[in-house]
Amino acid sequence: MTESKTASVTQLEDNKVRLDVEVSGEAVKEGVEAKVDELKQQVRVPGFRPGKAPRRVIESQVGKDYLYMEALQERLPQWYSRAVVETEIRPIDQPQIDFEESPDEENGFKFSATVEVRPEAKLGEYKGLEVPKREAGIDEEQVEEQIEEMRGQFATLAAVEGRPAQEGDFAIIDFKGELMSGGELPGGEAEDYMLEIGKGELLEDFENNVVGMSAGERKQFAVTFPMDYGEESLRGQSVLFRVHVKEIKERELPPLDDDFAAEASEFDTLEEFRQGVRDQLGEQLQQQIQGEFRGRALDEAAKNAEVLVPEPMVDEKAGEMLQSFERSIQQQGLDPQQYYQIAGVDPEEMKQRVRPDAEDTVKKELVLDAVAVAEGLEADEETVMHEVGHLAEESGRSAEQVVATMRANGTYSMLEEEVVRQKALELIAESAVPVEMPEEEQEEAEELEGVEGEARAGTSEEANEETEETNETDEEEEGQK
Repeated sequence: MTESKTASVTQLEDNKVRLDVEVSGEAVKEGVEAKVDELKQQVRVPGFRPGKAPRRVIESQVGKDYLYMEALQERLPQWYSRAVVETEIRPIDQPQIDFEESPDEENGFKFSATVEVRPEAKLGEYKGLEVPKREAGIDEEQVEEQIEEMRGQFATLAAVEGRPAQEGDFAIIDFKGELMSGGELPGGEAEDYMLEIGKGELLEDFENNVVGMSAGERKQFAVTFPMDYGEESLRGQSVLFRVHVKEIKERELPPLDDDFAAEASEFDTLEEFRQGVRDQLGEQLQQQIQGEFRGRALDEAAKNAEVLVPEPMVDEKAGEMLQSFERSIQQQGLDPQQYYQIAGVDPEEMKQRVRPDAEDTVKKELVLDAVAVAEGLEADEETVMHEVGHLAEESGRSAEQVVATMRANGTYSMLEEEVVRQKALELIAESAVPVEMPEEEQEEAEELEGVEGEARAGTSEEANEETEETNETDEEEEGQK
């Protein structure tokens, strides 16, 4: 298909540009002919089979002006998009389209588009910045916690004899719940349910009532749902549960010896294994600290810059963050709409919550763009093609096909832009001067690291199961990245 045209850009005030576009007569003709072919299937003309009426007859039926305006309405977005790709401008809002004459199949068509584009940040100091950097330190408690977590992965469950259930046990139970006010209790019945007591899988009062029960014992008790329970309809509701404890099991950890080390790792002895864990934790901590340092360096560079962050860019970024959040919810096997219902929020409210982060992200992106321009940074083909290779592998297409698609829809330049931003970030971080972090901030960072570590440990098994179940490729990502 021929879409031959030329486009020029004129800078205007208020961070806007005017895009003047000339569309060839041939391109106009293609658009009109496509609309004629479409109308042939829709317009019934006496004496002609569907789709067989000539253009002149279709024209007489619908009118030439209608035909041209329909073709224009359909093709104008394409002509505008191709002009944007051709001129490499970065619109951040919908354009205002103006034209004086209708499309002509001989003389072509001219139109202008006025649109707001990305602003340029006015840089302050961004090299040689003094940036706090916390000290790396792995204590033996962290090493032992990691080893114990790995022991848990190799644990077995053994039947408990001679005592009732206690916290930390696994109870195999049947249970059935009935609302004391009458009616069904959704999800209130199960057989052979394995309950890890104390983990918080079920209501706390429910689990507390299971504590002290023996294998084979039956019991009924009432539980009241808390007023802050996720499902609003169950808040404050009292439920009568009938529970049968069928088995009680406890976790048996393997002995902490050389045999365990050989089974759980590539090492032959426990001491070698312990040192390997120590080295791995140290490497992870160094990477985390370096990531924090890069982030703080960018924070400082952004503070020193003057940046006008347009609302359309913030709104778009907030939308991207919301979509990313919803994808993560889906990867956990949850429907985003169900999540919003349980959490008591709607997507628009969630979008408003992330707007401050979206604005901060946009500001930093603009600062990185300005640093790239100031330093003459460019995207090298090797790095770009490395990223393209990942996209090709995910989508099951060749790298050449991916590149062709991305060039056509304008996302190839966006990928190059991200590569350049990473170079700009590395330049800022590499030139930054590490300084001692205040003791309070050091302690806060270490506490946060501990909380994040617990969260990772608590969800590692679940995440592994989800990864096995969710083995799909989102080909649409190819065009978005």
